Amino acid sequence: MSTLDAGGSRLTPDDRYELATRAQSQQRLNSPRHLIMLGVMLLVISLIVLGVAWQTQRSASEKNARAARDLVKVENLIAEIQGLKLAQQQSGQEDVFQPLPDILSQLQGLARRAGFENELGLPRNPGSRPEGNAILKTYPYTVRDASLEHLLDWVRLAEDEIPGLQVRELSIQPSNQNWTMSVVLARYERKP
Repeated sequence: MSTLDAGGSRLTPDDRYELATRAQSQQRLNSPRHLIMLGVMLLVISLIVLGVAWQTQRSASEKNARAARDLVKVENLIAEIQGLKLAQQQSGQEDVFQPLPDILSQLQGLARRAGFENELGLPRNPGSRPEGNAILKTYPYTVRDASLEHLLDWVRLAEDEIPGLQVRELSIQPSNQNWTMSVVLARYERKP
């Protein structure tokens, strides 16, 4: 028997229901679930903020590393440009791409120095073709001489002494008395 029954009073089912309801609500007040829910919500929010902060930090770190690599590249390029400028100032050489108005007379003088028997003459169909910021000048020659050595000396002297001059094509054919050399000399010149 319960202590309530001992006093001789009997509770009605409604009284028992009300008493149970009050006991249940008192138990809820004694164990606050809203504080636990609030703690869980704060934990979830802090994990979300932590994830966002980690992503932001990672992208900022990658951006910083990329900027550092670019800075190193720029510093290397600046050092290379300064080195090239210094080398150009110290070398004292003339501009390789500067137009040479007297190139044909220089080639004739080199032919005399190489020991040609006959005058060199003018090139057949000299060409001039624009390529970007430069002009490609070509000088095709067909030369005959008794000595192959003279012909090759002329080509070597032309490449060595005329800045930027290169041999584009070269063919040599022997004949009974002479050697025949067909050569195309080419040089890039800066546009005026």
